Amino acid sequence: MSTIKFGGKMRKAIFLLFVIYIAGCSSGNLQNNSSSTEIKYYVDVTNHEADDLFHVTVLTDYLTEENNIYNMAATAPGTYQVMDFGRFVSDMKAFDEAGNELRIEKISDNQWKIQNPQQLSKLIYEVEDTFDAEVTEHPVAPMSGTGIENDFISMNTFGVLGYFEGLQTHPVEMKIDCNPEWEIGTSLNQNSSGYYFAESYDHLADSPVLMGELTVSQVNVNDMPVDIYVYSPDTNITAETILSLANDVLQSSSEFIGYKPAPQYKFLMALINMEQFNRNKLYGAGALEHNLSSLYVMPVNPNAMQGLRSTMAHEFLHILTPLNLHSEIIHTYNFVVPTPSAHVWLYEGVTEWASDIMQLRAGLMNFEEFGRQVTQKMRVNDNFNREISLIDMSLHSYDDDGYGQFINFYNRGALTAMCLDIELLEASGGTRGLREVFIELLKEYGKNKPFPENEFLDVFVQKTNPGIKVFIDKYIRGSEQLPVVDYMNKLGYKYIAERESEGNRPSMGMGIGVNGQDIVIANVSDLAKEWGFQNGDVIIEALGEEVNMQTIQPLAMKIFSMKPGDEYTLKVRRGEEELELRGVMIKRKDRHIFEELETLTPEQIKLREVWSKNL
Repeated sequence: MSTIKFGGKMRKAIFLLFVIYIAGCSSGNLQNNSSSTEIKYYVDVTNHEADDLFHVTVLTDYLTEENNIYNMAATAPGTYQVMDFGRFVSDMKAFDEAGNELRIEKISDNQWKIQNPQQLSKLIYEVEDTFDAEVTEHPVAPMSGTGIENDFISMNTFGVLGYFEGLQTHPVEMKIDCNPEWEIGTSLNQNSSGYYFAESYDHLADSPVLMGELTVSQVNVNDMPVDIYVYSPDTNITAETILSLANDVLQSSSEFIGYKPAPQYKFLMALINMEQFNRNKLYGAGALEHNLSSLYVMPVNPNAMQGLRSTMAHEFLHILTPLNLHSEIIHTYNFVVPTPSAHVWLYEGVTEWASDIMQLRAGLMNFEEFGRQVTQKMRVNDNFNREISLIDMSLHSYDDDGYGQFINFYNRGALTAMCLDIELLEASGGTRGLREVFIELLKEYGKNKPFPENEFLDVFVQKTNPGIKVFIDKYIRGSEQLPVVDYMNKLGYKYIAERESEGNRPSMGMGIGVNGQDIVIANVSDLAKEWGFQNGDVIIEALGEEVNMQTIQPLAMKIFSMKPGDEYTLKVRRGEEELELRGVMIKRKDRHIFEELETLTPEQIKLREVWSKNL
C-alpha cells in the first residue's frame, strides 16, 4: 500500500497486499463446488447522485446454523488499520423465499446474527461510502475505502460486501448496476450474463472496482497484459498519459522480478481534485495493492506525476511480497479480528526499497537521485519514534499509537532493506544481495505456501550467513539506530549533516510527526526551543484552525505557502496543559545530505558496481 502525506511524500506501498493468488475463472466453476449453496451479490449504485449509497442485495439458499452470522470486514489485507466497515451499514433486513421478514440482530460493530438462517433467501442493506462519512475514530484512508462521486465510484469490495460465517472460502458471484455509459475496471472476470465470479470471499475482497467516466489503455509487460483505468477531471491526464509516464518503470519492474508474476494486472486510478479532497475531509492519499490490481486515490496534479511513477512501481512490486512471499497469518486472513504479522517491515519496507533500487539499476534514476531518496527517507524518519523496533512497529500496527508509526515503514523500513542489501553483498563477495536471497525464498515459499510467522528471521539467516543474525538482532528485532551514513560511505557517498537550503520553502523551526491519532512536534531547533516549543507537544490548532488527521493536509499547504519572517501561532497540549505559542517562519536548513565522492577507493568501486545491477 502506498500513502502520500502532504508536506513530504511518504509512500506506503500503498501504497501493496493480498494473500491468495487466484487465476480468473468462469462462473461454471460454481457448479463443481461440493456445496450446493449459492451466494450472489447485487450492488446497485444507479441512484448514487441522489442518495450517495451502495444498495446491496445478497441472494442465498441452503444455509445452515453454522452460517447464521453475516460478517463485515473490520480490516483488510494491506491496510494495517482498523476500519470497521460495519459502521457504514444501515437498514439491514433479512427475508425468506416468500418475502417474509426474518429476525436479524446486530451483535457487534461488524456482525449480524440471522435467526433461522436455513430460511434465508435475501439479505438487503445500504452502505454509506467512506469518503464523506463522519467518523470520530479510525478514519479510513481513501484508497482503502469506498467513494461515491458524481462521475466515478471507487469500491473496495470488502467495504461493501460481507460473508456468511463458515463460507469465507465459498465461491460467490457479483453483479453491479451503475450508469450504463460508464467504464468498469476490475481484475474479476465477467460472464455473458454480467456476473463477476470469485472463487472465494478472499478473492472478491482482493478485487476492487473502479467505475465511471474513465479512460483506458493497455500495455504488455513481460507478456503480461496490464490495463490502466483512469478517472481524472483534468482531460490532459488520461490512461494514455499515465502509461507513457510509467511504461519504462513497469518494464524495469518486470526485469527486477525476473519472471512473469501474474496472468494480468489492472491499475485503477481515481485522480481527484483538491476541492473534492477537502470537501470530503480525506486524509492521506496513495494506493492499495491487491493480487492482480491496485487501487489509487490521489490528487490530480501534473506536478505530482513523477511521484506517481514510483508509487506504481511500489504497488506492482508488491507482487513479490506479500502477494507471493508472506506469513501464515496473512495466508489465512482474519477479516473480523485484526491480527498483526511481525513482518510488515518486509511487506512494505522491502517493497519500497525495491521500487527505488529497481529504478537505479534500470538507469531510470542516477546515483545523485538515489542519494536524494535516502536523504528524504532519513528526514522523515527523524519525525517518528526511533526507539521502537521494526518488529514491534509491525505487531502494533493495528493499535492507535502503532498506526501513527506505520508510514515510517516506507522510510526506516526501506533504509533497513537498503543496508541489509549492502551487508549481504559485502558478505557474499558481491554475488548475492537482498534481491537474490528474496528470489531464492520465493522458490521455497510462495502464494500457496506461506512461511512460518515465528521462524522467518531464522529461515532468512539460514539462507544467508550467521553474521546476518547480528544485523537482524540490532536493526530489525532491536531498535539500534541504523548506521546509514556508514553503509552509504561504502558505496562512495559523503555525508553532510546540515546546511542552509537553496530553495525558498520556509521552516517552522521544527518537524511535524504523528503519534497515534495526534499530530506532534519533533526535532525542535534551538531557536524554536527559545519560543517555548518542545518535542512531543501535541498540536491542537495551527493558524487558528483545528489540527487533526483530516485537516493537516490543507493546513500544511497553507504553511508551505508562507515566507521567512511570517509569524505563526500554534496551540499545543503538553501533558494536561494547553499552551498558545508563537513562532516565526525561518529559512529552511536541509539535513542528511549525501553527495558522491569525487574519488572512490577500489573497494567502493567494486561494491558500487555489483550493488547497481541485478545479479
